[in-house]
Amino acid sequence: MESIHADQYTIGVVARRTQTHTETLRVWERRYALVVPGRSDTGRRLYSEEDIIKISLVKQLTDAGHPVSGLAKLSIDALRQRLNAPATELSGKKPGRSPKCRVAFINESLRQRIGRELLAFSDIECVDQARADGSQVTVKQADLLIMDLATVNEHSLAKVQQSLKEAGCAAALVVFNFGTKNAVSLLERAGITCLKGAFTAAEIHRACLSAVKPAAAASTARQTVLPPRFDDAQLARVAGLSSTIACECPNHLAELIVSLSAFERYSGECANRDDKDAELHAQLGESAGQARAILEESLSRLIEIEGIEI
Repeated sequence: MESIHADQYTIGVVARRTQTHTETLRVWERRYALVVPGRSDTGRRLYSEEDIIKISLVKQLTDAGHPVSGLAKLSIDALRQRLNAPATELSGKKPGRSPKCRVAFINESLRQRIGRELLAFSDIECVDQARADGSQVTVKQADLLIMDLATVNEHSLAKVQQSLKEAGCAAALVVFNFGTKNAVSLLERAGITCLKGAFTAAEIHRACLSAVKPAAAASTARQTVLPPRFDDAQLARVAGLSSTIACECPNHLAELIVSLSAFERYSGECANRDDKDAELHAQLGESAGQARAILEESLSRLIEIEGIEI
């Protein structure tokens, strides 16, 4: 089986593991030389595990308010020292009262290694406790399971999913030492956060919060989509206007709105195979409707400024 070596992770994998947009990674490389990835025979960027660790640390620090320009040349150890500073030193703000992330450890050894340090963070709560025989019992339902797998292989996903089912939990964080590229990718595609090698409590803390964000975002109420501001006839007139102004923005905006409106209707009419498919098309229609409303606002402003009659 293929093992994880240096310079083998593509930019897409790095983006998922570090919660950093691919364009941000390119900018950090181009402007600050934060990391200089290797290249494949075809010219694709290939990052090492060390690159991922550094990017992850910088991402956490920039989220806390540090400028990337002051972090790019620091070593991983120096970045960890900054990250492990008290939260008030990182952000300059008083700690908030955000809901705590409730975590449960599947492995007592990992709990002993980093549990005490992790609980130093005010937004983390441990909801399991050790029995006399070394096993654990969950006191109340956790938001996140933390699992220590020495190795990650083709059986790991089933093991994690079974643990999630037994605990009634939706999210998991897997820490591991060795694993195959395919096995790690399989876990990440299933929405399971993976953290490899040596790590600090601060890195575990950040990974915990990142792992539960998608579930929190999915549970929020959908935004209201405004009804169309222009009818088809009005949009057709704007799209077909002969240009009497300095640019053709009204024409292009009208064409974009027509296209988005059509896709919005299509998403609502598309045949749904099951509940998951219906949810997907509802989200697509909602996104198209929100984009359409934004462009309608811009078109309305242009029509007003240019004195266009529709």
